[in-house]
Amino acid sequence: MSTSSHTKTPRPLAFIDTETTGLDVDHHDAWEIAVIHRRPGHPDAEYLWQIRTSLAEADPDALDINHYHQRFAVPDGELAFRVATGTMPASKPVTGWDMMLDLMAILDGSVLVGSNPAFDERFLTKLFHSASATPAWHYRTVDIATMAAGHLYGQAHTLTSQKRDPEPYDRVDALLADGWRSYELSRQMGVEPPAKGTAHTALGDARWARDVYDAITQANDGGAQ
Repeated sequence: MSTSSHTKTPRPLAFIDTETTGLDVDHHDAWEIAVIHRRPGHPDAEYLWQIRTSLAEADPDALDINHYHQRFAVPDGELAFRVATGTMPASKPVTGWDMMLDLMAILDGSVLVGSNPAFDERFLTKLFHSASATPAWHYRTVDIATMAAGHLYGQAHTLTSQKRDPEPYDRVDALLADGWRSYELSRQMGVEPPAKGTAHTALGDARWARDVYDAITQANDGGAQ
């Protein structure tokens, strides 16, 4: 009799966020990329890059929201900059190709997790294609707002089954009636959204996505009651 286990190793997770020069992937580009990489049996690893890109078609409102002019740190004459994080202590200029090699290695096979990660995926795909690289992350992204809404409806299902009363569903419906506001859903999971100065920074938003994901998926770690 075989004693081998057929349990699959969980896929690595990549909590991602990009800050961009606008919302239209055909005319705008990512200028800041954060990835928090989680592999089974390893501590989370934080990565943050900034990229020099054209501002010819940039949306001024987007640059104001993500504080591009105040935060852009790529030195003159350099294309990209790896910014120090909690697990990457040294800030230094890097070539565009070295940055892409790092991104390819980190994201290969990973599940992208974030707040509206489909937006970030589009800009990452554009960046990969511009470097003649093929994206190899998992085809299904994970949106923390969708997870949070599902969690709330799951709770409503359990409570309704116990009490034979549809009121828990009514409460969730009322909460989501005006759209799935990610910050409100975050608070429902017990996670305070990023504060001013941290919101709309790539690493701040990636950390927030991780915290909401963990509040939903890890036992005794927050979440709505």
